[in-house]
Amino acid sequence: MIPELERIQKALNSKELSPRKGYRRDVAVYELVCYVNNITGCYLSGNLEPIRVFINRARVYIEDNEKDEINRNYFLLVTRYLESMEEYLENNAA
Repeated sequence: MIPELERIQKALNSKELSPRKGYRRDVAVYELVCYVNNITGCYLSGNLEPIRVFINRARVYIEDNEKDEINRNYFLLVTRYLESMEEYLENNAA
């Protein structure tokens, strides 16, 4: 596992950074939390093919919700995670 990806993955799911009520289906940001965790699950399982789909969906969500100041720090780290994951895929995906 790439140390940078692992560090970001842990931070994204930490109590300090994950969105308040982000694991509740009736909260809008749940959609983004699911995309991020699907990316992590696919990465950990070695199933890299679906990751690009989730990266695109996560980016669209962030773009559509750019005025969400409450989750701004989470969005910033997700964006960094997506960039790091894309770099990983470029160097490791078949």
